[in-house]
Amino acid sequence: MSPLLEIILILTSAKVLGELAERAGIPSLVGEISAGILLGPALLGLIVPGETIEIFSDIGIIALLFISGAQLNIRTFTRSEKAGAVTAAGGIAVPFVLGILLGFLSGFDLVVSLFIGITLSVTSIGISVRTLVDLRQLKSSAGTLIVSAAVIDDIVGILLLSVLMALAAGTAAGPAVILPVLLTVVFLIVVVYAGRKIIPWLFETAGRAHTHEMPYSAAIIIALATAAFSHGAGLHYSIGAFIAGLILGDSIRRDRSLFDSISDFAFGFFVSIFFVFVGLLFPPFTSEVVSFFLIPFIAVAFAGKIIGGYAGSRPFLTGKKAPLLVGIGLCPRGEITLVVAKVALTAGIVGSVLYSSIVIMVLATILSTPFLLRWVFHSLEQPRDARRS
Repeated sequence: MSPLLEIILILTSAKVLGELAERAGIPSLVGEISAGILLGPALLGLIVPGETIEIFSDIGIIALLFISGAQLNIRTFTRSEKAGAVTAAGGIAVPFVLGILLGFLSGFDLVVSLFIGITLSVTSIGISVRTLVDLRQLKSSAGTLIVSAAVIDDIVGILLLSVLMALAAGTAAGPAVILPVLLTVVFLIVVVYAGRKIIPWLFETAGRAHTHEMPYSAAIIIALATAAFSHGAGLHYSIGAFIAGLILGDSIRRDRSLFDSISDFAFGFFVSIFFVFVGLLFPPFTSEVVSFFLIPFIAVAFAGKIIGGYAGSRPFLTGKKAPLLVGIGLCPRGEITLVVAKVALTAGIVGSVLYSSIVIMVLATILSTPFLLRWVFHSLEQPRDARRS
């Protein structure tokens, strides 16, 4: 099948199943991921994940995080820095330790056990953000805290991966560890501090151009360029795109038609392809996929994030359900975890059985989290409605 026909089939299936999911009261991303599972190797085998679809998928995650950053107020977001850091620490430490213990108890060696801990410690910021957008809770106190912690999770996860790769290569004390840390620090300094002056200036300059679509083009170019810079520093595309959106948020929100145009095109095309691509990664149903390790692995994936996220956010939120909401919001694993798994598989750190278990764990957390978040948000809103009546 040609790439163009694949894209047409992907978009049609994603939008049909996404619409059916919405009508059933389920976040549309569940329908879009289901479209990928249906079309991919797991079921019909009509589409195999390839380079073309992966490029569109990467642009999808860049667009999703850029728009999500633009929706948030940078001053509100920076005020939650401490809460986000503490929450991220709990959301990383608990699943990391539980993952290592599970690895040892399952008979794996130190390197593989550390790898399991890393895969469980990273949160998918893309999945969390899309779920919060669907539930209209991105700007809530719990939503802001989830996003803030998820960003830190991703950065720490990439750094942990670099340490693991160095350990596996026998160079854990050398530049293989130090260089990624230095690149990350340089990236954050340049983008967060210098970028807060340079990026808005570039955008405002483009806005004075005679061609009316120039601000639209400038926003897209800035998002892609910052994402590429982030990737060059060893981080995921999503980190740079999110920070760029956060910096440009005030400027973009002032022009509602510009924000709506970027958002509609992104969610109508690229973002849908990203979620279908996640479903395409689901492995075929073979005996190799099913192992005794899988069920405890998924259980630890949920328990570690819920306990860690709850403990980390408890001092900053009122009541017991809001911190539980944060813990659940940190549960989904996604693009970063899959990247980590691919790197480890290529490097020979893990085998195909463990890799398949990771893919299934990722999809289990992605598909379950929207339902769990909807349930907790609904239970939070019921007492408010009762008080109003």
